[in-house]
Amino acid sequence: MNLLIKSIGIALMGLLSTVALAHGSGDGAGDEVVTPVAQTELPLKIFKRATALRVDFAPGATSTAHRHPGHVFVVVLHGEVESALDGEAPQRFKAGDAWYESPGQLHRITRNASSSEPASLVAWLLSDGQEALVQPIQLKP
Repeated sequence: MNLLIKSIGIALMGLLSTVALAHGSGDGAGDEVVTPVAQTELPLKIFKRATALRVDFAPGATSTAHRHPGHVFVVVLHGEVESALDGEAPQRFKAGDAWYESPGQLHRITRNASSSEPASLVAWLLSDGQEALVQPIQLKP
């Protein structure tokens, strides 16, 4: 179990490093720039599963209010997405932008900001593997 925790910690540190890294062999092939897009401190808790979900929004599409049982890291792949957590005002995220959601945090609004272009995102969700990854919430009017 400790090996699993160490492996996850090392993987997360690599993904969430605060320093942009340049890679390359010097011959021009495979040169890339790696830039962190989201970071948070995680409490010491064992998460057994990491799941990546791609969410595609048709023009003007929206999701229902929901919560996730574990940590969530989101990166917009294409288009622009509006998101509002808890009681905060909606924020607009464009391709390449990212946000983080704490376990159980209310995600009131997730929608395609465009009425004419599609949008998509990838969400990485950590979980215990037992609870539903997306838990719909009925908001009071």
